[in-house]
Amino acid sequence: MKVSSASVKVAALLLLAVIVVASGKSVDKTRRTFPGIERLATRREGVRPPKGYVSQSPRTVEGRFTSRVNHFDPQNRDTFEFNYLHNDQYYREGGPLFVVVGGHYPINPYFMENSHFRDVAALEGAWLATNEHRYFGDSFPVPDLSTENLRFMRTEQVLFDLIEWIDFMKREVMGDPNARVILHGVAYGGTLATWARQRFPNIIDGAWGSSAPVRATTNFEEFAVEVGNIIRSRGGVECYNRIFQAFHTAQNLVDAGSTEMLSEMFNTCDPVNPEDSLEVELFFYAMMLSLEAAMVEDLDVENINRVCDALTDDQFDTGLEALSAFLVDRYSEARECFDLSFENFVRYLTDVDIDAPANVEYGLRQATYHDCTEFGYFETTTAQDQPFGSRVTYDLFLAECQAAYGEWLTKDVVYEGVRLTNFHFGATDPRVTNVLYTSGEIDPLRAVAITEYTNLLANARVTPGAFIGQDIISISGMDSEELLETKHMAEEYISTWLGSPISPFRK
Repeated sequence: MKVSSASVKVAALLLLAVIVVASGKSVDKTRRTFPGIERLATRREGVRPPKGYVSQSPRTVEGRFTSRVNHFDPQNRDTFEFNYLHNDQYYREGGPLFVVVGGHYPINPYFMENSHFRDVAALEGAWLATNEHRYFGDSFPVPDLSTENLRFMRTEQVLFDLIEWIDFMKREVMGDPNARVILHGVAYGGTLATWARQRFPNIIDGAWGSSAPVRATTNFEEFAVEVGNIIRSRGGVECYNRIFQAFHTAQNLVDAGSTEMLSEMFNTCDPVNPEDSLEVELFFYAMMLSLEAAMVEDLDVENINRVCDALTDDQFDTGLEALSAFLVDRYSEARECFDLSFENFVRYLTDVDIDAPANVEYGLRQATYHDCTEFGYFETTTAQDQPFGSRVTYDLFLAECQAAYGEWLTKDVVYEGVRLTNFHFGATDPRVTNVLYTSGEIDPLRAVAITEYTNLLANARVTPGAFIGQDIISISGMDSEELLETKHMAEEYISTWLGSPISPFRK
């Protein structure tokens, strides 16, 4: 049976989801997204292609590849199609295939046409291509996103989609079954790139993963620590202390049962119930994510300084006053009040319709299922050295997984999924060759990425002062010396993996 996916429609209504709600968005009263929602909903995807980007190259060609729904069941012959794009603009006979590995978002030609990887492809005479990840965009192996149908959302299935399509590209599109293959991706796409090299070294000649999380964890408490370190180094100690004071004052008020003041200051739709542990966790989660969204909006590191300037303004006597005033003012046009009900928190995660706006644009139900069953990455605040208090725990995320997909997702099941991911791929000790792991110093994902690694034709580098995904952008006069060094390192490793360079212009 061939399953064709439903056509993807442009969302006319507000696109809200679990993180939107956690960031204080009222679903019923206002139907517009607040600034930074795209970054919040995709914070583990690193840098996403610009929304609405249209190919600038007449040589970019669209295609559909037929793949197995289940690669590991010989009795199941069902197939589906996924999208891919390719471009032979820089290709020279005998050249390699360069693949930008797709992540949890609809296919987009941006990184294939605008990136340092594209520039290296031009030097190497490479054929460029990118794929669409199953369950995203217009590449669905199932008719809806019921929990039963999400069982094919597995990393091993994704890798086999990728490898079989690459074989097809070499044989049927390039006409060169012996073409060498280099993979590249950022964040989760980079993770897949490095894992594909690990799994299929006979097919993949090398892989560059930028800001690629490879160590799954149920308790991603390092995220808050890294964000705190970034605030302290970029925004200053005074800003860090203001945030620390705000969260701990709020905790003290909750402990004392004095939540009326908090509800009024942060304009919650209903009074915060100190007896409801999930609601209390949602309150602190909302504050933390809303603040993070403001600081990383548009991936502009200068936003950290702007936010810190507002939080340390002399007009505020306390950190709690400063934080509440900032968040209420920032989102005043986007929502009428903060809805912290757990039902609201999971509302858009429970929509099984493929065409639901949250599933079309952000892939929230399918991506969150991936987290609940394989990766975890639950951003708790249980670590000591961070400014966001201690109330966001694993319990909140476990409840989220169970509400969205069923009670079968117990703590043991989630833990086992994370354990197996690390066991299968080696976490931070993958023992793989021909890979390059790069991260930015200003990148919370580096806590679960590989930042030190030495193996045959493999390395890892953290770029001082660089933001997440900054190393994938084309070289420019604005690059620091350290960032230039990282980009040159990537070029040199790729050239080495390929052997003798094809480009007659290389020195």
